[in-house]
Amino acid sequence: MRAGPKAAPLDAALPLTGLPRAGGARVCAFLERFVVVTKGKGAREPFVVRPWQRELVCDVFDDPRPRAALWSFPRGQGKSSMAAALGLYGLFGDGVEGASVVVVAADERQARIVFGTAARMCELDPELRTRVQFFQDRLAIPRTGSTFSVLPAESHRLEGLDPSLAVVDEIGVVDRGVYEAVTGATGKRAGSLLLMLGTPSPDGAESVMWELVEHGREHPEDRSFRLVEYAAPAGAALDDETAWEAANPALDDFLYRDGVRATLPPKLRESTFRRYRLGQWVDGAEEAWIPPELWRERGTGGTVEDGAEVVVALDGSFSQDCTALVACTVGETPHLDVVGVWENPQPGDTDYRVPVLEVEETIREACRRFQVLEVTADPFRWTRTLQLLEEEGLPVVEFPQSPQRMTPATTGLYEAVVNGQVTHSGDRRLARHVAHAVIKADSRGTRLVKEHKHSKRRIDLAVAAVMAHSRARSLAGRPRAAIYVLT
Repeated sequence: MRAGPKAAPLDAALPLTGLPRAGGARVCAFLERFVVVTKGKGAREPFVVRPWQRELVCDVFDDPRPRAALWSFPRGQGKSSMAAALGLYGLFGDGVEGASVVVVAADERQARIVFGTAARMCELDPELRTRVQFFQDRLAIPRTGSTFSVLPAESHRLEGLDPSLAVVDEIGVVDRGVYEAVTGATGKRAGSLLLMLGTPSPDGAESVMWELVEHGREHPEDRSFRLVEYAAPAGAALDDETAWEAANPALDDFLYRDGVRATLPPKLRESTFRRYRLGQWVDGAEEAWIPPELWRERGTGGTVEDGAEVVVALDGSFSQDCTALVACTVGETPHLDVVGVWENPQPGDTDYRVPVLEVEETIREACRRFQVLEVTADPFRWTRTLQLLEEEGLPVVEFPQSPQRMTPATTGLYEAVVNGQVTHSGDRRLARHVAHAVIKADSRGTRLVKEHKHSKRRIDLAVAAVMAHSRARSLAGRPRAAIYVLT
């Protein structure tokens, strides 16, 4: 937002004459008079309230208002834009002196998106623009002392609030502490409302959203809480377009049918498609990562050629797990191959230790054989090795296996396999580890895990492949400042 002195807004009320006096009809009329679409279909045109949106709004804003409401639908229904638009109604149109409107977004990035949308809506309408002050993190109306702010889902940022309207965007990935902080802040004003919008959570039955859905289904008589769900019928086939229509009220409007069709499995995993596109709750958050037959199709039988530019990734262990080294070429179509793998030859032998010196020498040998642009690894328990190799002049780059790093890396290799944008040598050990890997999707992200905690079916080569591919893809096209080759 703009820095420096703020232009003084008009010391006059927003002209709300002609709007219905109260209820959902007033909200809808406000949106259509003052809110301008910021992007996509209808950009720079007045907001048009669709019939399904009108039903949602009237269900929540008609008297008697509930204290809390949850709208559950698939991705692509304009949830964030609706959150921003309803927030502006709470700021300007709800008749609350000193209104405090808070939109809680899933994270800092999403908070900036929602706030930027609300600010842009104000900029595009001359009546709103001249009555609001724009700040870095809020909108304010000095005449009424009202504010609109968007905050990331962090419980400590939500303490001490007194919202007249609180909107939680993507409730499916909000944790219990955040939900309780927001809920505890509401109810201090007559008519205050907590409105939650979301897509079925990857955490399934462990999520706050599921508990609210269960309550709404089991207690429809609870007038303090409203639940509205848009979802395909149970058991619907993934390609059943009538099921798409039932779940997606925006389909063929600002959600395009061919866009949904383009994400059918294997482009998205079945569980993800059911949540994102059909609005369904999926039992179990884990499923096979890459189908074995699809992985086989990407095999060429060829190893990485000597002298090739590569990234070498280490997924290291200490004793019972496997230690894996995978190389990935840096180029238009990355190629994966196994450099080395060390497993306990007698599973259950608690005396086994990974031969660290042998692993280190194998890395050095790879640097003699290839033009290694990076040796990448999670430093956990391998800090000494990485420091030693770096002191020898090898291009060591740390790759902490945090959800923030592994989620885009895991998704990136999956999409490359699906789209034929990566190949591999056909190594049976790598194929076995890929087949063993299952995907876990939850509020922390998407990552590879074993089928269960104590499984003996190793996935370490698959993890190393994810890391190597991620760094190779990042380096592709960059200028080569230096090439590290041991002689």
